[in-house]
Amino acid sequence: MATNHPLRIAIIGGGIGGLFAALSIYQQTQGHVEIDVYEQASQFKEIGAGVGLGVNAAKLIHKLGLGDELNNIAGFRNGIWIDFRRYDNGERIIAVPSDDSAKIRQSPVSRSDILDLLRHTIEDRHAATLHTKKRFVKVEEHGKAVRVRFEDSTTIEADLAIACDGIHSKMRAQFVEDNPVYSGQIAYRTLIPTDKIKDWWPYQSYSVSWLCKGKHWLTFPISNNKTLNIVAFANAKAKDAEKISESWVATCERSDVIEDFGDFEPTVKKLLDLMPEHPSKWRINDREPLDQWSYMDGKVIFLGDAAHAMLPHMGAGAGQVSRSQPSFRNVC
Repeated sequence: MATNHPLRIAIIGGGIGGLFAALSIYQQTQGHVEIDVYEQASQFKEIGAGVGLGVNAAKLIHKLGLGDELNNIAGFRNGIWIDFRRYDNGERIIAVPSDDSAKIRQSPVSRSDILDLLRHTIEDRHAATLHTKKRFVKVEEHGKAVRVRFEDSTTIEADLAIACDGIHSKMRAQFVEDNPVYSGQIAYRTLIPTDKIKDWWPYQSYSVSWLCKGKHWLTFPISNNKTLNIVAFANAKAKDAEKISESWVATCERSDVIEDFGDFEPTVKKLLDLMPEHPSKWRINDREPLDQWSYMDGKVIFLGDAAHAMLPHMGAGAGQVSRSQPSFRNVC
């Protein structure tokens, strides 16, 4: 793409995917591009709880020179990736090993911790210019470039626009008319300080999944083992999930969680007692795969959940970029 100026890249969305993309592009191009990240919120902030970064995803964080920082904010699992157990009596089914001593390893982290790490690194390296209160409205072709319009009536021009605005992507909606597909599952989420459980926790690792037909309860440590991330999945009929939002900020009564998981073994019951009165409750939707992830002759591309949303199991969604990291070496 021949231009009289450095390649101008506009990243729409300042979440984990958007900030990682900015740092990755900056590193691959040795800084010979202009990168701007546009976030619709008033600050760069992640809502939600923990996320599991598998080895492939962690490897890319290490390639950015942030391996030590990642390990410092990750939880460690005492040699167990997940300890799978029966829901009713806690009997072990199988424990999958994990090497906590490895330099590059499974890295369960708080979403806010990893976002802060990426943001501070962008600022320290002057890798991109970060903008807030920029709600995307429309992207238009403008000669060999594109013009992006925002809700505040401002516009910008870029040679490449990357949609990193998540599963509810406004940029995707401009090109693709599709609706979310209910997965058949709902999930409850919360965080509990490990100080509240360390004196009575009965298992070798905080990384445990209790399995039951139609539902399972998962815990894993984040924030250097200072916090326990809890996410509990339950099957629910579509009619029963109609009023549940697909949103991190949607909540419910703790009694809802007890109704679904009150028959689990005593360890889970103790965790239920420690949950807040209004934990997170969200409807898990899926998206149909797209035939293409780029538009306007390659000047608009989709990344992450905007391109190919995944269900939140096995940490697959958080590791998407590790399977298809773009290369920008030949375009600038």
